Amino acid sequence: MALKLSAPVGDKNRITKPDPKSGEGKFKPVKNAGVDVELVRLMLKANGFAGIPISKTCDAGLIKDIRSFQKKSLGFKKPDGIVDPGMRTWKAGLPKLQTMIAADQKVSVYEVKEEGKVKQVKVDEFEAGEKALKHEILSKANMMLGQAEVWVDFCNDVEKTRQAEDGMMMAITEFTMSTLNSDTDPPWTAILNARSEASSLKAQVSRSKPDWKKVSKQDAKATKVYNAGQKAFEKFIQARIGTAGKAIFTLEIVRETSFAIIEVYATARLMATKGMDPVRAHAVAAAGTEAMKSGAGQFGEYLAGNKMTWEGAAKKIASDTFFAGLAGAVGGKLSGAFLKGIATKVAAQLPSKLFQTFSQKALTKFMEKMFTTTVGQEMMKNAAKEAVMLFKPMVMLGRPPNQKEVMDAMIKIISGGIMSSGPMKSVAGFGSSYLAKSQSFLAQKLVPNAMDALVKKDLIAKYGAEVVEDFAKKHGPGIYADVAGAIQDKVLVAYANDILGSADGSQSAKVMQKQLEEKLRKDAKLRKDLAEMVRKKSEAKLQKLAKTK
Repeated sequence: MALKLSAPVGDKNRITKPDPKSGEGKFKPVKNAGVDVELVRLMLKANGFAGIPISKTCDAGLIKDIRSFQKKSLGFKKPDGIVDPGMRTWKAGLPKLQTMIAADQKVSVYEVKEEGKVKQVKVDEFEAGEKALKHEILSKANMMLGQAEVWVDFCNDVEKTRQAEDGMMMAITEFTMSTLNSDTDPPWTAILNARSEASSLKAQVSRSKPDWKKVSKQDAKATKVYNAGQKAFEKFIQARIGTAGKAIFTLEIVRETSFAIIEVYATARLMATKGMDPVRAHAVAAAGTEAMKSGAGQFGEYLAGNKMTWEGAAKKIASDTFFAGLAGAVGGKLSGAFLKGIATKVAAQLPSKLFQTFSQKALTKFMEKMFTTTVGQEMMKNAAKEAVMLFKPMVMLGRPPNQKEVMDAMIKIISGGIMSSGPMKSVAGFGSSYLAKSQSFLAQKLVPNAMDALVKKDLIAKYGAEVVEDFAKKHGPGIYADVAGAIQDKVLVAYANDILGSADGSQSAKVMQKQLEEKLRKDAKLRKDLAEMVRKKSEAKLQKLAKTK
């Protein structure tokens, strides 16, 4: 950039005349050429006018700043608001402008090799690209590691079943499937390798200064092994599905094992042909299979000549069927109207003092989502198991409970212990602090940002950069606090209810607060309203200060 003016910049109504003693000739007309105006603005910025906007337009604000510079830096008694090429005002401001330009031109660069060619990249551009690449590969590593962990957990459950941890019948079922088809054995080598290589990739890319050559090599290796693991696990699942059907239709297994596989097959058939959800299909299949097994057992007792009555046999079959059906529901994913009913009633029984700012609608939505998570399903399963024990005497007398009785019992059990759960502790913590924390966020972050981005420029044009900067420093915090305090609680409550309604219990109170603040930050209307409030208060204060001087 050439640091030379082609013509004068500033007030076209010149009030000064040439000084013959200084050897000045006749002044040239003020042209305010765009390039010259921009250069004068840069000169003023270099000389302490930090808030001056850089543009090619000469306005009243620029002329005022030129006069201020002439008065303070050169001691002009009657500053004319004009910068003449090569004269006192320009010469006085030029050294600092030259220093600023020189500093701006000293930009550090990296030399990088791309497609066999060496090129220079600015440090900030290089670091931004490196950060983006790190985020991309880390996300990929987390995804592959998380999926591999799911595979491993599922296969661990299969092994536990084979060790009879889920009962002898299920162990026999797994043994039978393995005998019929070796592809039903867990593909341990493939899935463990996938988990190991994904974990190694995550560790390498998580370092503060990754070795990108090693990361690239590990990324390719981990991706290849992950794809192999995914293919092996899908083959394993398909083999299990096909083998269960084969075992039923070819009757290649013993009677007791057949009942267990019938239950699995019946669940799948009810879902496929009747459109049932997994919970209901599992419950119906479990109840029906148990009725078959229990009925066959009672008929065997009769054929063997053992003492029995048809009434006692009927009660035994009814009891076995009920408990098998409820156990089937407990073992599945509770959902649908049953889950919604429990979520609604549990939300209504929460302590009002802890959740007084949350709406029942938001609490119910949160409960529905929370009960579908691993933690929530465990709560439901435990409550259902306790309900089974409560109703056992009733069922043994021949009167199984209805759905309302089961739901009421589960609601009572869940409500009694839900406040000690991690998800509810997080929600309670969020509910007790978000109003105060959000007000603080507004006063310390959002309102000052609105001032800097939307208001300060207009105030500078009207009052000058120096006045506004000094004003913002002295009176800004008080104005920001006043504006933040004027935001009604109901606005923040509405945002908090949105956050709660979209949560599922896995978020901490801190995370929910961050989500609330992010929603406030992205609300364009709120930012505009804050800016207008700041503008009005600042204008009023500036006018009041001007009158007192």
